[in-house]
Amino acid sequence: MNTDFTSEEKILIKRDKVLSNVIKTNGPIKFSNNRKDPFDTFVDIIISQFISTLAAKSIKEKMLENFNEKKFKVENFEKLSVIQIKNLGLSLNKAKSIKAVISWLEMQSMKNFFNLTQVEREKSLLKIFGIGPWSVDMFEMFCIRNKNIFSYGDAALRQAMIQLKMVDKDATQKQFENYAEKWAPYKTHACLHLWEMIES
Repeated sequence: MNTDFTSEEKILIKRDKVLSNVIKTNGPIKFSNNRKDPFDTFVDIIISQFISTLAAKSIKEKMLENFNEKKFKVENFEKLSVIQIKNLGLSLNKAKSIKAVISWLEMQSMKNFFNLTQVEREKSLLKIFGIGPWSVDMFEMFCIRNKNIFSYGDAALRQAMIQLKMVDKDATQKQFENYAEKWAPYKTHACLHLWEMIES
């Protein structure tokens, strides 16, 4: 076995034979423990909603180039109208969502927010216009750096699991989630490997 695998990956390799082959084919994937900037993460997530990874990457790069920034900042957007944000290459709802995130952030002490339980954070985030369960899962993974998230709402993850015959193509949400329990407490690491498999 590749000695560069993380301890989380080694546990997943032992626990799930099917996923084990995927991890060994992919090689090690590092999952950072460093929290990402919440606003940058939100904009990234909003851009990625309902579109392919490739399309999202292209829109994100063009927007950052437009602002001459390496990451998204509140000040890039706060003086722009919803229509001006939309004209950067987004749908009207995604533009409204970015504005809603700015308003939400103004009301938060992020230090307190990070100290909330996962359920409390979810409750708070779902109040933001345009932020649904999938977006909350992505925020938990990539901003909070929660290692134990499986996102049933992610079409690519469902596709990977069906392709690998982990579940039947007509499987219910409960069946997907039951299978993912094998990966606890490292569901996020498993998801990273399934995405890598689908994207390659």
